[in-house]
Amino acid sequence: MRRCHQFHWQFMIVLKDRDLSSLWTEFRALAPLAPRQRLTRTWGRRCQRFTWVNAIEYEFDQQGRKRLNVHVVVCEEAWQEVDEAGVIVTKRARHAWLSSHPLSADNVHERCNLGARFRWGIEANFLVEKHHGYAYEHAFALDWNAMKGYHVLMHLAHLFNTLARFHRPLRSLYRTLGVRPALAFIRETCAAPWLNAENVRAALNRPFRLQLE
Repeated sequence: MRRCHQFHWQFMIVLKDRDLSSLWTEFRALAPLAPRQRLTRTWGRRCQRFTWVNAIEYEFDQQGRKRLNVHVVVCEEAWQEVDEAGVIVTKRARHAWLSSHPLSADNVHERCNLGARFRWGIEANFLVEKHHGYAYEHAFALDWNAMKGYHVLMHLAHLFNTLARFHRPLRSLYRTLGVRPALAFIRETCAAPWLNAENVRAALNRPFRLQLE
C-alpha cells in the first residue's frame, strides 16, 4: 500500500476477516461512533448496506515503527434467488476492502461496486484465456517486446471471439457446436483454401453492421 501511494496508484484491496486483526479491531470500535458513514442502497437485485471508517492508523513491521492511514469499507448485502426446489430463498454476502482514498456517500458505490467488484470480470478473462483454448499460461517468447505484443494480440482475439459469440448470424452456430468447437470451425474456415479471395475482398469493402443481442 505504501508503494501504491508513492506512485499515486489508486487501489481497492480485499480485506479478509483473518487479515490485519488490529485494523479490524479499530474498525469495529470506530464504526459505531460514525453513524453518518453509512449508506443503504439497491444495486440490481441486491439490497446493500455500506459502513466505512476513514483514516485508521495502521502500524506495521515488527516494532510497529511504520504507520499508514488506511480507509476501510464493509458491504453487507442480501438478495433473493429461487433454489432447486423452486423455493424463494434469501442469500446474504459480506465484503470488505481497503481503499486508497477516503470513502463517502458520493463515491462508495463507484469504488466498491464499479471498481473493486469488477476485478472478478478482469480475472475471469484471464481464467478463460489460460484454461479455455487460448493457452495463455505459456510464455510463447523470451523477448519482452514480443511478449507484450502477444499479450495485446491475445486480448484482441478474445474481444473478437466474444463479439462473435453474440453476433446474431453466428448465435445458432455457437448454440449448436459450443464455444470452443465453433471457434475452431471459424478458424479452419478462414484458413482453408476453399474461400474465394475476390468474394472476401468484396465483402470487406461493403459497409456492414454488427448486431449484438
